[in-house]
Amino acid sequence: MGKSLRLGRIFGIPVEINITWVIVFLLLTYLLVNRFDASYLRWPVAQQWAVAVITVVLFFLSVLAHELSHSLVALSRGIRVEGITLFIFGGVSHLAREPERPSEEFLISVVGPMTSIALAVVAGGVLWGLNPGSWPWTARVSSPVEIVALLLAWGNLSVGIFNMVPGFPLDGGRVLRAIVWAGSGSLFRATQVAARCGQGVGLLMIVGGIVYALRGNLVDGIWAVVIGAFLLSVATHSYPREA
Repeated sequence: MGKSLRLGRIFGIPVEINITWVIVFLLLTYLLVNRFDASYLRWPVAQQWAVAVITVVLFFLSVLAHELSHSLVALSRGIRVEGITLFIFGGVSHLAREPERPSEEFLISVVGPMTSIALAVVAGGVLWGLNPGSWPWTARVSSPVEIVALLLAWGNLSVGIFNMVPGFPLDGGRVLRAIVWAGSGSLFRATQVAARCGQGVGLLMIVGGIVYALRGNLVDGIWAVVIGAFLLSVATHSYPREA
């Protein structure tokens, strides 16, 4: 993934930011500023940029919390964690070894999406407390804090749901592998199933992204194609050829 910058340690776990993270940080900030400018909000330009930067920073801290939850559960199961890296597609926890039992795989994998959904609930609760009429987040909100809470609620909910899609290497793919592993008793067979599902998810995202781009949503379409290609590549390389 290229060069990474070490930020420090959390609970003794090294945390790094890959150089590709800068691309997403700048892109998301720019897209948010454009959305603020095109919306009903009449904020000064400086306020638009400030709110966009704060939102993106908090979102990536949410991604870090997602990965940290994986790592802490792994540590609780006796698996050493070599570090956490935030990169262009989100984040990854580097475990010293793979889980040895389906139950370990399941718990380590499912906690990440559950953490993201919990953060979405917290952000939604903050929004509700500030503006009860915003429920279910469809009414107009105008204050910077409400906007940040709204975006974090939807952003974390999206991360949680997307990561539970049953395709390797997504968390949902690992949950699927744990379930198949427990049912069949074969890690080899379970990895094959999860990897095939991951390939399918990647192909669907590529096709969907192309269709989306052709319909005028160029940025979102290209992003879907890039993520789909990444998932397809990792799933293909993860497919076991021999038992």
